Amino acid sequence: MDPAPRRVMFFIDGTNLLVALTKELGADFQADKPPHAALEAARDYCDRVQGGVIHAAVSKGSCMWRRYWFASYTGTEEYGHAYAAALRELCFEPVLFKRRNGKEKGVDIALTKELLINAFHRNVEFAVLFAGDEDYLGLVTDAKRYGVFVAGAFFKCHGLSEHLRLSFDDFVVLDNRLDGGKRSEYATRIQAGDSLLQQ
Repeated sequence: MDPAPRRVMFFIDGTNLLVALTKELGADFQADKPPHAALEAARDYCDRVQGGVIHAAVSKGSCMWRRYWFASYTGTEEYGHAYAAALRELCFEPVLFKRRNGKEKGVDIALTKELLINAFHRNVEFAVLFAGDEDYLGLVTDAKRYGVFVAGAFFKCHGLSEHLRLSFDDFVVLDNRLDGGKRSEYATRIQAGDSLLQQ
């Protein structure tokens, strides 16, 4: 008899991931006004984690429940709706905050709250945190106290805290997970002015 399905959720600090992607792709863009190609690239990285190391680590009957994307944006409400729609199209659950006075507020708190609520209610058994910021160290520790297996996924060369990396039950290095051709394609589209509002 197969084991019961594992409840797997991705918790993505979208701003953190997009900042690292500017370096990984060698493409200059603002994390608070991401081009569509950058979101597609992020989706591809998530797919590779889901289909690769993480998939091998969970039970045969595993299922993905959610891919939460937490980020802030600059611009109009129309832009915010376009951002959310693009994330939905790419199979992310958007949790977006409009920047106030040029500052990001609420992203890390919202991510922390969502993961801990799901852990408390036993909705998640296997959490994957896409972030490199050491501020998430306490979150990883607390989620593990609820019995959640917490894996990390981030770019080792682009802003990863070593303390955070060592706190995870498992870690997936994202550097060079996309082949050079795919990275070049995304970088070219970004430099060409690819925009969410043009999709």
